[in-house]
Amino acid sequence: MSKKFQLTTVAVIIFSLLLTPIALAAESAKTDAAPVISSVVPGNVYIPKGTILHAELMTGVNSGKNNLGDKAMFKVTENLVVNSVVVIPKGTTGEAIVTKVKRAGSWGKGGGIELEANRIKTLNNIEVPLTLDTKKYGGGHGMVVPWLAIGIFSGFLRGKNQDIPVGTKFTVAVDADVDLGATSETLAESMKNTVVVTTTTEG
Repeated sequence: MSKKFQLTTVAVIIFSLLLTPIALAAESAKTDAAPVISSVVPGNVYIPKGTILHAELMTGVNSGKNNLGDKAMFKVTENLVVNSVVVIPKGTTGEAIVTKVKRAGSWGKGGGIELEANRIKTLNNIEVPLTLDTKKYGGGHGMVVPWLAIGIFSGFLRGKNQDIPVGTKFTVAVDADVDLGATSETLAESMKNTVVVTTTTEG
């Protein structure tokens, strides 16, 4: 066996030994990853992550007038029912936040505005986190505007500011499992302690 062949063989063995711990560590990281732990108390009823709510904008927004951090209100247009109990009634108001603003400019530079749904509350005052990114839960875009929709709840128009008017329909998704703080036996009673603001929804 030639000396050159021996040196090559030794180099390959050393390289393999160096890679083995790295591969084992990577595999261990996959198998040892912390499991996702639900925040729902065993036995309690909850709103599942990904639940879709239909909503309507109550506060119009405009890329020429609004600023980052501005709040916009919306209302749900259908009851959310869990275990045959209404937990978020039609007309309940929720909150969205302006997360991106682009002012219209000269030379045909269009404006744009982007909102993200923030939260809504159940009848027994439990906060429900929301997202307009319903695509990750199997839905389409959270909002359809009368113009070109880009991204989540946004749109851009050539040479003018984007306006998303009052009454615009859209959908939001519950962004985490939400413990309702009650069992199936006590859920109906707990929802009688109404503290949530609602508004009349026609139709």
